[in-house]
Amino acid sequence: NTSSANYSNEATTMAAILCNGIGKLCSSTCDALGSILSLPCKACGIACDGVTQALKSPFCLYLTVAVGLNIPPVIFAGQALANGGGGCNVALQWLLINAFFCIVNMAAAVYISGKVVHDPNDDVDGGDNDAPYIEATMESNKTEQQQQQSSSSGIKKFWQGPFTTADETRVVKSMTKIGRVRDVLCYDPMVAVYIIIGIFYIIWQSMGFSRMNQAADCGGGEEELITRALSCGFLFISLGATAFGCSVCCLR
Repeated sequence: NTSSANYSNEATTMAAILCNGIGKLCSSTCDALGSILSLPCKACGIACDGVTQALKSPFCLYLTVAVGLNIPPVIFAGQALANGGGGCNVALQWLLINAFFCIVNMAAAVYISGKVVHDPNDDVDGGDNDAPYIEATMESNKTEQQQQQSSSSGIKKFWQGPFTTADETRVVKSMTKIGRVRDVLCYDPMVAVYIIIGIFYIIWQSMGFSRMNQAADCGGGEEELITRALSCGFLFISLGATAFGCSVCCLR
């Protein structure tokens, strides 16, 4: 009887350990899947936060011009692709690459606007404004608030950008928006990359005239799409710079 009872206890213990291990494995798997599936939502939230701040600022003008003049060329490229290029691969190639440049222009407009209007003072976590915690009775609320702070911290770190470091002597946290314009345009590596891409974008627009003539020789009607895309492109080059200057002048 004693051996049977011991055997029963051991079997029960092994079953409990096995169930506990399976439960932890399932829990870890669900947590991992949840984190992966929530990444698009978090990314969307970060982008929406920056766009919302920018739309409330004078950079709404710059965003409107950038998006309004870069979406049509993307649509024109889609039309050419749906038509198979009209038998003119040169025209289709130019339109598709031009659409890529336009997407980069819109993404850069959102990024630059969000970085400028983002106030570094909002990055200070904790301090006198934090709600007090009563550890014995408010543990669940504390955990929930920590999760919210972690989520907002991701947004803050995104808009802080690569020039927020431990070096306090770096000129990175300008208290004025004009100062942040200088910081973003002069020190942000992503903006530096965009400036290089912008140079190629201007060159590509100039090359569009020759591609338009070649498309006219093909007779597929693609030259009309290139003409419209070029119109939007050169309008963005001129009006985009003007709108950005006006937005900077309207900053307070």
